[in-house]
Amino acid sequence: MKYLIILAILVFSSQSFAKERLPSNCAHLSEVSKATFVLFNKKEFMQLGECLAIAALKNHKSLDLVRSCNEVDENRRNFLGILSLSKLESILLGQCKGTIDYIYEHYNKERVNDYRYRSSNRIVYRCNKGEKAVDILRSSKKEEIGRSDVRDLLCDEVYN
Repeated sequence: MKYLIILAILVFSSQSFAKERLPSNCAHLSEVSKATFVLFNKKEFMQLGECLAIAALKNHKSLDLVRSCNEVDENRRNFLGILSLSKLESILLGQCKGTIDYIYEHYNKERVNDYRYRSSNRIVYRCNKGEKAVDILRSSKKEEIGRSDVRDLLCDEVYN
């Protein structure tokens, strides 16, 4: 627990996020003490998971998204929903959601930069989100997935 708090403080101390749908500021999480960490509600743990996932993706670190997105599937099938989640499950659910949102916001409708496509046609990424994206990540064969692998899984290259 102590190491998770220290990791969160180190990760969030210099992070800023530009898009609206992504967590706008994780600064409130960098000043977490043991006492306040215990008092977090499920939503705050999900935000922590989102911030951890976004920081990992920005720093080109790999994540265990199969495990994280399996929590989303379990939560879908449970009639109590978010009320039945543990703290760890909330963080994992947030990681899955944060990863999907980050990839969608960062790459959807962005131009593909590849030497193969130097034609007059403009090729852009079209990315999946929501339940379809969760199912794609759950079916991945890799345990640890990096940012470019997630982009390749969730986004297709299409002519615009």
